[in-house]
This record gives sequence, C-alpha cells and structure tokens, in this order.
Amino acid sequence: MFRSILVAVDGSPNADRAVSAAAEIARVHGSKMTICHVFYIPEHYRSDMSGSLRDSVRHDGAEILAHAARVAAKEGVEAETRLLSEGHPAEAVIQLAEELGIGLLVAGARGRAQDDTRPMGSIATAILLGAGCSVLLVKKEKATA
Repeated sequence: MFRSILVAVDGSPNADRAVSAAAEIARVHGSKMTICHVFYIPEHYRSDMSGSLRDSVRHDGAEILAHAARVAAKEGVEAETRLLSEGHPAEAVIQLAEELGIGLLVAGARGRAQDDTRPMGSIATAILLGAGCSVLLVKKEKATA
C-alpha cells in the first residue's frame, strides 16, 4: 500500500517521533523511505543575509537530516535524505511528494513552535490540506502524571 514514504522533519522532538512512526510502517510494508527538511528563508530576509549565515542555515538543515537518518537507522530502516531550499516548507514538501510519487507523507502535528493552543501547526495543516497522498500527522506524547 505504501511503497514510498516521505517524512518531513524540522529538528523538533516530534519530528523524531514522526521518523520512528514512518520507519515502523516502512519496515512492515517494505517501503522506501525518504526524509526531507526545508530550510526556508523568507524572500524579504534574503537580501539582508550574508552568505555565511545562509551557509549556516544550510548546515543546520544537513545536521537535522543526519540526525533523522540516525533515528530511522535505529529503527532498522535506511532512508534517503533531501535538503530543500526553495519555496515555503509545506509547498516544497508537497511538491517533492508529487515528484517522487509518494504514497504516504508523514510529519509531526506540531513542530518547533511553542503555541500549544492549536492541535496542529501551520505547516502540518498546510501539508494535510494540500497533499495529494495519504498523510500521517504524529502527535507528541501526552505528559503523564
């Protein structure tokens, strides 16, 4: 059913949970797994950024992907990684999913933002509404007393 899985990560703990969930599905179904990260710099900031700052953001993105690949490997799944730099994060992820013919797109329901007043973050919502494939949004674990 899910021959190919794309996991979008942002470096948050919930992204690690999404990678683990996707890896479990990939293992069960024998799916190919790709992990992507979008390092998005809004256009109005690009002209003010030095090349070294852009390189630093790109490097951070590569580190986020390397960490996510290690999480997948711990689950017994080898994953390809893709660092994306063009477009809004949700749009870039959806476009990559279409290009790769993805059957399941996985992401954390909430990312790095600390706003816990909404059940899903804005990127997760945009992915859910815009993706042309099945979507799994992984929630963070509830705190236990």
